[in-house]
Amino acid sequence: MSTAARAAIVVDAAGAVEIRSYAVPEPGPGEFVLKLELCGVCGTDAHISRGRLASVTFPALLGHEIVGTLAALGEGVTADHGGRPVAVGDRVGVFPALSCGRCYQCQVRRRPANCPDRRPSYGFKSPVTTPPHLTGGFAEYLHAANAGTVFYRTDLPPEVAVLQEPMSVALHGIERGSVGVGSTVVVQGVGAIGLMAVVAARAAGAHRVVAVGAPAARLELAAALGADATVSIHDLTGVAERRSAVFDALGSPGADCVIGASGSPEAFMEAIGLVADGGVLAELGNFTDRGTVPFNPFSDLLKRDITIAGVYGAGPDMLRRYHQALLILERGGWPYDRVVSHRVPLERVGEALAALGGGSPLDGREIVKLAIDPTA
Repeated sequence: MSTAARAAIVVDAAGAVEIRSYAVPEPGPGEFVLKLELCGVCGTDAHISRGRLASVTFPALLGHEIVGTLAALGEGVTADHGGRPVAVGDRVGVFPALSCGRCYQCQVRRRPANCPDRRPSYGFKSPVTTPPHLTGGFAEYLHAANAGTVFYRTDLPPEVAVLQEPMSVALHGIERGSVGVGSTVVVQGVGAIGLMAVVAARAAGAHRVVAVGAPAARLELAAALGADATVSIHDLTGVAERRSAVFDALGSPGADCVIGASGSPEAFMEAIGLVADGGVLAELGNFTDRGTVPFNPFSDLLKRDITIAGVYGAGPDMLRRYHQALLILERGGWPYDRVVSHRVPLERVGEALAALGGGSPLDGREIVKLAIDPTA
């Protein structure tokens, strides 16, 4: 393609960002080029920009919650992953990860993240000094250079379609937490994934859902998305008083499942105290290394017969969950269009990462969900 694309590059672990330009290549067989409409900014992006994920080196092009319109199709790309025909101009959501699907790790152990032939996920390839360059969503174009990239055509507006990847992660947490009909659920943390976990818990048949977190704008949206009650960590600053408020909201001393989506090691220990005896803590927030906390295997785990489930991204069945996420979003019924609170241009990626990482307002408003809009 005879065009160039701007991209917001994180140049070092101090979080500095600069705009660079790269040629947009012609897609090869099995590849495609996407013109970005929106890319969600995940808390993981903020942590990576501060050097908290050792597998990512700088300079790096981040952004893995990707939606856009097809700009060019390589040989053999005629349909989406569900078999629906696609053409230039169609809106699609792109799943960032891809494994071979054939090896021992993929088929027998069901650990696609350990696939020896797995290619770097979009938004995580680094450094950006070697081609392909346009491999993250904080850019004007994405070169889907991983032949066979999973994508789905959708008529959803981009501000809703961009929620497909975080919804797939939430679904993994709900499944690992064994949430089903009649379950009581606490969602700890009300960022985008926590909000999607509220919806996913409802879709799984949960009887009662309590959301814990801040700021007020996120808690209000959690209620609009299906939470029966909310507990503010700003209003209730002590662990004991928060636990008491959660138990009152649940109507029982603990939840069948707690979804840990806050990304704080200290909150992980608080979450254990919110699980009912015999229940499950599905921890998905600590996706990067934030340090350690004291843990007593006897009193915190065995005596109470609880299960702690680690939830890493969309998990082993990531492609199934990504498709299910789209089905939930397309069914509608909840105000998904309210989740993206801020759309900022490429020139403000550094500012956006800093605000999200520091829990600060942006443009005088509390952040619910940030998205990068390269056309803004």
